[in-house]
Amino acid sequence: MEAYKNYLIEKIGMTGANADLFLSGFETVKYKKGDFLQEVGDKCNVVRILLQGCARGFVVLDGKEITTNFYFEHDHTYDYINYLKQQKGDINIQALDDIVAIELSMEALDFLESEIIAFHRMSHQMFKMNMIKSETQRMDFIIKKPKERYFDLLKNNKQVILRVPQHQIASFIGISAEHLSRIRKEIVTKND
Repeated sequence: MEAYKNYLIEKIGMTGANADLFLSGFETVKYKKGDFLQEVGDKCNVVRILLQGCARGFVVLDGKEITTNFYFEHDHTYDYINYLKQQKGDINIQALDDIVAIELSMEALDFLESEIIAFHRMSHQMFKMNMIKSETQRMDFIIKKPKERYFDLLKNNKQVILRVPQHQIASFIGISAEHLSRIRKEIVTKND
């Protein structure tokens, strides 16, 4: 939890005292590889932050799993839109390896935000970061070709390449595993 406290201080701009107060409301939860952190239809009323491990978000359409996101250390790992709307979730989130996370109820977060101005600022900052990430992903999917999306992963998020199975990466960038294999082979051939 100390690493996440440092993240809050360095990246979000919280004071050490506010970071301690914020983290005091969280409960540590562990998930095993393959466990669901959230399933479609679950109520989205918990803020979940990964301290260790990785997970993926996905939906099932016509019997086929389609990866929507990957989550790593310090990522907020829940159906953010439905959390804000206080509705049941539309996505599954599954542990890709053993996970240690911290969780805070919506009520506890609302209390902190209403009582301490620093928490409102922090929440706003995290909201902006989530929206920027989501909008960037959406626009990349619209305007970039699969090969470009894969290169972006190589360049900007090596964790995905190192920690996630190839068929899930292919699903995330919107192509078949075979197409991704051809892209990877082309990269190797060019570098030889």
